[in-house]
Amino acid sequence: MSPDTDPLQPLTDIWNINYFKSDWCNLTWSPWVPFSAAKAEYRAIPKEPGLYRIRPAGKDFLMYIGETRRTLHERLNELRQTLKRTDLMPWNDPHTAAPSLWAWQNAEEYEYECSATPLDASQNVRRGMESYLLYRYRQEYGESTLCNFGRFHKRYRKSTNRKDDKRGGKLEEIHSDNPAGGPSIAPLLVAGSHGGVGWMGLAWSERKPLDMENVRSVPPEAGLYFLTDVESQEITYIGQSNNCQNRLLDHSRKSWDEKGPHFSYYLMQKPVPLHNLKELENDLIGNYFEVFRTAPVYQFGNQR
Repeated sequence: MSPDTDPLQPLTDIWNINYFKSDWCNLTWSPWVPFSAAKAEYRAIPKEPGLYRIRPAGKDFLMYIGETRRTLHERLNELRQTLKRTDLMPWNDPHTAAPSLWAWQNAEEYEYECSATPLDASQNVRRGMESYLLYRYRQEYGESTLCNFGRFHKRYRKSTNRKDDKRGGKLEEIHSDNPAGGPSIAPLLVAGSHGGVGWMGLAWSERKPLDMENVRSVPPEAGLYFLTDVESQEITYIGQSNNCQNRLLDHSRKSWDEKGPHFSYYLMQKPVPLHNLKELENDLIGNYFEVFRTAPVYQFGNQR
């Protein structure tokens, strides 16, 4: 399941791969259109907000899954035009996946294709659906897309935002690998009920009120956590951090109603790169979306 597989090994029949199909996850996807397509062929990309997926031509995996509140036609056209310049890695803005896509294109000479599906919905639903697609892809393929969650080619460094003016590129041989180029972490086991003690196969802590005393008892270690509404017991936010105590302290200092939320956490058994934490966080959001068809109320908007 890696781009480093033997090039002489026969590829899977790509027409039968579920995450390539036109009805994947019960959505109506456009045909696959090459980034190099002429204007007439590119008209297949919808002129509406929604979601999109990008793959390397002839390969059996996805590079990136994204969403936009702009038109898909405009967003993807901007991205493909950005990647036409092969001599310089793009900036991290306005499209944070562009540097990573460029790095893989430069290293492997990939030719990209895209497919899109319209979804005119609230931010929590649209971004929740993006998380759900990434969650489903991880279950189906066994690892994440190569350019989501901050993942990057191990032999390249990423460009900064334009204002910081630090262009990325290929690392010299004397430099260590980019940590973001490390392996994907295995998807979480789909188990238990959302927010339950064994949700997604993890041993969650007992829920406690989000106050200074309780939070200071949380070890300052890497892990996952969620917040819940006291009355409804519904999850309102799912997060990850390299230091769960500090992150939960940040939440506790914010303005809540007089009852305030409760929290529960799970600590990693060993240190992991940031992209692995983000993958696991997304598994939780995706599973929540699978049940409720929206993200937790504070996940992507009105954040606390």
